[in-house]
Parts: sequence; C-alpha cells; structure tokens
Amino acid sequence: MTPRTWTIADPPPTDFRTGFSHLPVLVQYVLWRRGLTTPAAVEAFLQPEYRRLADPFAFRQMRPAVDRIRRALERQEPIMIYGDYDADGVTATAVLYETLSALGGAVRWYLPERLTEGYGLNLQAIEEFARTGTNILITVDCGTSNVEEIQRAKSLGLDVIVIDHHHQPPIVPPALAIINPVMAGETYPDRGLSSAGVAFAVVRALLTSTDYGAQLGHSLAPGWEKWLLDLVAISTVADMMPLRGENRTLVHYGLLTLRQTRRPGLRALFAIMGSPLERADELTIGFTVAPRLNAAGRLQHASIALELLLTHDPDRAQRLAEQLQSINLDRQRLTTMAVAEALEQTDLASRQAGQEQPRYGGVTAFASHWSPGILGLVAGQLADRLWRPTVVMAENDGQIVGSGRSVPGVNIMTVMDEGREYFLRYGGHAGACGFTLRSPEQRLIFEQWFRDRIADGWQPAQAAKELIIDGRAQLSDVTADALDMLATLGPYGIDHTRPVFLLERVRVLDVGTVGAEQQHLRLTIGQGRDVARCIGFRQGSRLADAAAGREIDLAVETTWNEWQGRREAQLKIIDLRSAG
Repeated sequence: MTPRTWTIADPPPTDFRTGFSHLPVLVQYVLWRRGLTTPAAVEAFLQPEYRRLADPFAFRQMRPAVDRIRRALERQEPIMIYGDYDADGVTATAVLYETLSALGGAVRWYLPERLTEGYGLNLQAIEEFARTGTNILITVDCGTSNVEEIQRAKSLGLDVIVIDHHHQPPIVPPALAIINPVMAGETYPDRGLSSAGVAFAVVRALLTSTDYGAQLGHSLAPGWEKWLLDLVAISTVADMMPLRGENRTLVHYGLLTLRQTRRPGLRALFAIMGSPLERADELTIGFTVAPRLNAAGRLQHASIALELLLTHDPDRAQRLAEQLQSINLDRQRLTTMAVAEALEQTDLASRQAGQEQPRYGGVTAFASHWSPGILGLVAGQLADRLWRPTVVMAENDGQIVGSGRSVPGVNIMTVMDEGREYFLRYGGHAGACGFTLRSPEQRLIFEQWFRDRIADGWQPAQAAKELIIDGRAQLSDVTADALDMLATLGPYGIDHTRPVFLLERVRVLDVGTVGAEQQHLRLTIGQGRDVARCIGFRQGSRLADAAAGREIDLAVETTWNEWQGRREAQLKIIDLRSAG
C-alpha cells in the first residue's frame, strides 16, 4: 500500500463555531472546509436551485449552434449525432437524441467501435454520412481535437457542431460551432461540466428558443428536460467531474429523477444489480451503474448501453440489462488478470534497476493480448497503487494503443502535448488520456521517454499520497444527527469528497477479517464510554497493525450501514496508524 501523508485541517475559528453552534461538530468542520461560512451560503449549498443554472446562451457559440439545429428541425434535414463509447458519451448521445426526436427531428445516432475506429471522429464514418445524405453532424463527448476529420466533413458539405468538454488542442477544428466549456476564452461560467452536462445546456437553449417546441409544431411540457437529468447525473459522476457549482445542482436533481426514472432499461438494470432504485445515490452510479454502461464499449459495443437507455420496451430492456451484467463480469475478470500481469512487469523492471519500486519515473506496461477496452482501468489501478503517472498499452490490429492515468500535480495532457510526435492520435484531460502510437516500433522509445519525462518533473514530496483530514473528532461526536446532516451535504465526489475525520487514541476492543478472501479489516473500537464498529475495505493485510488492546489513530468516513431493515452508524477506515 502506498504510504499516506496525513494533513489535518485546522479547526474552524471560535466565531464560526459560535455562529453555527446549533449544528453537530462534524458538520461544522465540513462547512468550514468547503468555504460555506455564512447562513446564506449554507442554505444555497443544501438546497441547490434548478432555476439558478446559468443562461445556456452564455456559451460563446451557442446561438449559431441552436440556430443551425433549429433550421435543420424545421426543414427535416438529416441530423447525425456522433457520440463516444464511454458512459459520458453514451448518456450525452441519449440526451440529445431524445430531445431532437421529441422535437420531430430526422435524427440518427452513431457510436464508434472502440477497437476498430477508436476515439473521436473518423474519416470513413464521415464519408458514409455524406454519402447517405446527412446535412448536419453533431459530435458529443468528442470532436474538439478532430481537425482533419472536421475539415473533410466541411468539404463534403456537412455542417459540424461540436459538443464536448475535452482538452483544447493547439489547432482548433473548423466547426460551425464548438460548445466546450474549457475552450480558451469561453464565457460560460462553469468549466467543469461533463459532455452530457454540455448537451443538456444545448437542450435548454433549444427548448427556450423554440418555446418548448411549440414553434416547431411539437409542443413539450414546460420542464420536460428535467426527465433527462438522470442521464446527466450518471455522466457527471461516471466521468468524475467536480461536484461543485452547476454539477452539484445537476446531480442533486438528477438523483431525484433517477429514483423515479421512466426508463425501462435503468429499472431493469437496477433490478438485476439487486440495488434499490429508490435509494440510488452517487455511490450507486459510480460503483454499479457506470461500470456496466462502460463495460459495453470496453468489450463489445457501446450501442448496447445506449439502446438500454433509449428503449421503451420492457422486454428488450430486460434482455439488454442481462447482457450488460454478463459483459461487466467479463470486464472484472479480464481487468483483475491484466492488473496482476502489469504489476509483475513493474516489479521485474524494479529488480533489474536494483530498486524496491520505480521511485520517480512514470510507470509503463504493455501486453499484446490485453483487451484495449480495459487499458484505462488497468492504468487507473496501477497509478493508484504505485502513485505514479501510468500508461498501459496493448496491440490492436497492428497498432499500439494505450491509456494513461495520472496523479495530483501532474497534468498528463501537458505531458502528451510535449510528446505529440509519438502519436497518430491522442486526447484526454488532466487526469486521463488515450492514444495510438504512430508505429509499433516506437513503443520502447516512447516508454523510455515517458518514464524520463515524469522523472524530470517529479518532486520527492509527491511520492506519498496526501490524505486530507477535515478535522479531529471524538467518538461521542458520531451521532445520528451528525450522520443525517452529513448525508444532506451530499452528493459527494470530486472537489467535494466525503469528509474524513481523525479519531485519536481509540482502543481496539475486537479485531478480525471478513470477506471471501478475508480481505477486509473489521474493528470494534472504544473511547471512554463510546463504542463503534469499523470496516476497512481491502485492508485485511493490516490485521497486525490493529491488535486487540492497542491504541491507534483512525482516519475514517462516517456512514449509515443499512441491512435487513436495520440502520446503524459505521465508520469506514481510510487509514490507521499507531497512536503517537
């Protein structure tokens, strides 16, 4: 396990605690740490308002995009939506497709095949769209980096609108409009939207400008778009977007929509997962829904996931949900095997270099037989375990394809930009990237370059994970009121992580391991008269660090554990150490 450096936040000042003395201590810590220092700020955070979403026409190029889409709807021009094969791309495609269909559009969708077509637009697909009469091409979750492809589409007479949220390349494609919050000079106030979030802004703009379709002869009820928010919530959590600002509002209302979703596909998927739809939250999305939607594009075709979201037929929904469940089991098995093999490669490289593990350079791994669809998952697990920027590669149809994942402090797209001469194509954002090398012969050279490039900019202080602790607490602070109020501060995620509290000098009363492979650590701890149960997932190897009778410090998250109608407080162990 990568060592952690504990950084304990300073407590709130006395005047803040006095002003919020009616709230549990744990809640005070979180409000202070999140910068919510006034009653008005707290109220706005606890009760996000849909009507406060920014004007979608604040996007610089929203007006020409909406005007062109509207003209296509009025004239029944063929519209093609070109999406992506991950959960964000699939949900963004569904958001736009459902809207344009409801407005009477002659609209079709297309998702590329991950292995044969790769990420983003491709020339062969564009040629086919032009041949079959497409007039307007709308990309979602891709397009920002497709200069050559959009130039070709334009030469064939297609108007291209890009709806995306990915990194801006040095050269911007000649699209009719680019709706992307991270573009240089963009005036939309929130830069952290997922692609489905950006597509939802386009939907809001389109509905506003057409009087909810009345001007097109297809009237929709005011607020119709809110039924799309289940998809926006899934995309925002799945794509690990920051849960502050507009995303908090979108996910807040999206979860309410998800719990009463009209989609037979999602209802069938939740039933197969054995997860109560009425209790769906951000964890449900992140750990159960998103992996299954992503699995389709990783191992088969993302159209399975998209059709699940779009179908109105309960029987078809059931078949698609069963198919996704099966694909996801395969994905789990293949990922576990590939991670083990990749770790063996890094261990071998370390031994050859005479090190316990590569201390400063980037991590690289390659196997020709790995499925390209799982490379991002493997890279993510290696980056997390070894705490180094990581690229993982495989062979696909004679080419070397790869995925990269980074750690805080290293923008992997900046690294990719510096090495662009190695790539046939690449794209991504600060924490993740995908690429295809120009030639297989470059792989070893690229690997060495990547390891050296990371080493050149690596600071020794980055060698350990930083564990941010929101405050010191006593077991007596873990009350039902505190847990209920902490729950209302959700949804939690990127930039608004679940709070972690420090319990110092607690005594271990009982210790054991649980799980099929005894991989989880279970503790009963005491402090004064207070007793609590703790669970440390995948921390069974630390059994000796928490022997009965020992005093330890625990960094924990506080949760409710619900089982068979019973609810009890549970402390989730994030890290532990001997009491100092």
